Amino acid sequence: MSAPVRAVSERLREFVAEAPYERRPILDFVRQVASSLQPGQRLLDVGAGDAPYRELFAHVDYVTLDWTESPHLEARQADLVASAGSLPSADAEFDAALCTQVLEHLDHPARALAEIFRVMRPAGTLYLTAPLIWEEHEMPHDYFRYTSSGLKHLLTEAGFVGVDVTARNDCFTTIAQLLLNARWAMGSAPDGLDERRGAARLVLEELAEKIAALAPLDAATIMPLGFTATARKPAPRREGANGTPG
Repeated sequence: MSAPVRAVSERLREFVAEAPYERRPILDFVRQVASSLQPGQRLLDVGAGDAPYRELFAHVDYVTLDWTESPHLEARQADLVASAGSLPSADAEFDAALCTQVLEHLDHPARALAEIFRVMRPAGTLYLTAPLIWEEHEMPHDYFRYTSSGLKHLLTEAGFVGVDVTARNDCFTTIAQLLLNARWAMGSAPDGLDERRGAARLVLEELAEKIAALAPLDAATIMPLGFTATARKPAPRREGANGTPG
């Protein structure tokens, strides 16, 4: 029996509101992941950071992992502290893995995906999100952006099957979120222009709302902020009575 969909906490609502057009579809995706898991299953959250989605996984054995250079304070209290490229877990230890907005921060993403594959049980599922369009962040550990073909290639090369990659949003929502990001990305300086920057932030918010309303017009969805992906570790092949694959 899957977990019921529950209302989210104020903490999680505030987290999503910081980058609403980016994080709402990710939250929707993670809620679907949570509802698909059976009570008691083991889930590894790779690069969990402050573990904003923890509350959604109260019905499973939710294990967080992050590394010592994470900028997130709560990462220091992760269940496992290690690099994603060298997981301190035994083979086939987890039923599923979650990896949201982490792959761009890994200097060797293929190595990390191979490790996730290793620690997952046969027929287990990896649930992943990754960016295509975003500003530099968490420097100096910001290395890559991902196309749908790039994600499919990496996941297939790691041994996963049933790879499904889906755009998270439309081009207008992408522009709207980038306009909101520009509010803080422009920074400030002792050049006498900060008052104008404050006025510009209000203009950017108004423009973002108007542009986001155009979302239904995007028929191609080739310029999303990023993608969601699901991929399975193959189940072991069964042998027939004569020892041949069944």
